[in-house]
Amino acid sequence: MEAKELSTRHFVMSGDLNHHGTLYAGRGVEWMVEAGLMAACDVTKSEHIVCLRINALLFRKPVPMGQLLRYAGKIIHAGRTSLVAYVKVTNSITEEFIVDGYFTYVYVDEKGKAIPHGITIEAVTEEDIRLMQTAKELAATARSN
Repeated sequence: MEAKELSTRHFVMSGDLNHHGTLYAGRGVEWMVEAGLMAACDVTKSEHIVCLRINALLFRKPVPMGQLLRYAGKIIHAGRTSLVAYVKVTNSITEEFIVDGYFTYVYVDEKGKAIPHGITIEAVTEEDIRLMQTAKELAATARSN
């Protein structure tokens, strides 16, 4: 299956702000996990997916109240039981880059035990090939730790 992007949007409101008056990183990451989960649910059954790992994130700029953010996620790598989503966050109006990252989800049975999902992801574009390579490196690092 080819990597397919799904996106969602969130409007930054007063309840989403930190003590500096900008988007609280925890809320932003919550929305990133959600975007990655939506991408995982698009390729398999939602009741069998759990988030296992959040990889390194670097916020490029603060996000003030009132901005509309676009969270674009896609499954970019499939292991035997895992799915790695790449999520990119931009300002929905200006398309200014905010943050991106990789999130690992695991396919589980009713008892929470990891089970094979049978999904294969094919990278077609140059960008997807690059993203898949990074995802594979992150997965290999996670297995060695």
